Amino acid sequence: MIKRFLLLILIFCLPFLLFAETVLLYTISEADVVDEEQFGDLIESAVMNEFFDAGHIVFNASVVGAEPEIGLDHYKEPASMQLAKAGGAAFLLEVSLVYSEVKGRNFPGYAEFRLIEVFSGDMIKEGFVNIDNKWIDEGDLEDGLTAMGLSVASYALTFL
Repeated sequence: MIKRFLLLILIFCLPFLLFAETVLLYTISEADVVDEEQFGDLIESAVMNEFFDAGHIVFNASVVGAEPEIGLDHYKEPASMQLAKAGGAAFLLEVSLVYSEVKGRNFPGYAEFRLIEVFSGDMIKEGFVNIDNKWIDEGDLEDGLTAMGLSVASYALTFL
C-alpha cells in the first residue's frame, strides 16, 4: 500500500520537475539584401537548436525591413512583444541582423540581440555578436553564420 501511495505521489509531482521556458526568437533583417533569407535561416536554426538542446520550448518569427508598430497612438507595442504574448512565451529574444558587403557579397556582419521577459517587459540583457573574420577569409560563410547564431544563443542562455 505504501509503495502505491509513493508511486502516486511521484506521478503527480513529476510534471513539477519538468521545467521549460517558452522563448520566441524574433529575427529582424534588412529588406534590400538578396541572400538575407538563407543567411537568416542559418542563424535562426543555430539559436533554436541551442535553446532546444538546453530544454527550452522555442518558436520563431521574422520580419524583413522595419519592424511594424501595432496599437493605439498613445500605446504602441512592438509586433514582437504582441506575438510573444499571443504565443504564451515567457521570454522574447529579438535578433537584428546588420548586413555588410565584403568582396561583392552581402551577409550579416553582426547580430544585435535583446532578451526580454515578456510578462514584465523588462530587458534582461542586450548585446551583439560579430562574425569572425576567419570565416570570411576562408569563404565559409555558412559555418561562420552558424557559429554566430551559437554565440548569440549561448550568451542569451546564460541569463535564463
